[in-house]
Amino acid sequence: MLSTTDDMILGGRVRLRQPAKGFRSGSDAVLLAAAAHPPAGGRVLELGCGTGLPLLALAARRADVDVTGLELQPGIAAMAAHNIAANGLTGRGRVTCGDVRCPPFRAAAFDMVIANPPYFDPAKSRRSTDAARDLARAETGAGLADWIDAAFGMLAPDGHAVFVLRRERLGDVRRAVAGRAGLDVLPLASVPGKPVKRVLLRLVPGTAGGVEQPALEMHTADGGESALAAAIFRQARPIHWSAPCGAPDSA
Repeated sequence: MLSTTDDMILGGRVRLRQPAKGFRSGSDAVLLAAAAHPPAGGRVLELGCGTGLPLLALAARRADVDVTGLELQPGIAAMAAHNIAANGLTGRGRVTCGDVRCPPFRAAAFDMVIANPPYFDPAKSRRSTDAARDLARAETGAGLADWIDAAFGMLAPDGHAVFVLRRERLGDVRRAVAGRAGLDVLPLASVPGKPVKRVLLRLVPGTAGGVEQPALEMHTADGGESALAAAIFRQARPIHWSAPCGAPDSA
């Protein structure tokens, strides 16, 4: 039987059951939820939802939204469904087991799609010996372009998607959305002065261009948690994009 832990996230706002070992939700999930701003009463889909932390965090911050998760692994999908119920979201949340390459939903059914895709190239990175962790982190099944295609297929007119990824995959995203969508980039700086490793991406179908915004600093120069990070991770504060969706390139 899979060993699990029951954790309190966002200063106790979210209760999360997740595997005790293997892939466990972390800061990327919280940052993804914080950067998501669906319209009032919006319908949100998370591709590859895992145990559901981004959906739970978003629903905790926005009582008006309806959330749906899609998860490939049946056992993890069942855990996400448990978390939906444990957080009192049964009336406006659900999880479906399925593959992002053939989402079992009606096309254009969602106002926003969010995702934290597996972002390590298996040919260039060290593989995890834990099967579930490897599946969540390494691009061994659906490719990044498949995740983007799924997001675009699920979005209603005027909808948009938010992804969190490693910065080295930015070129792959640009190629996948070329001629199809605008792309806004929000770098996440770990320590001031150090190279940025992660980015938040806002993909807006039917627009062009995009902007790269100033980096958000998650830590202070001495490695401590920044005031911004503390507000996001402890108080469920949102991350505000400084440019409108689909803003043209500044150049």
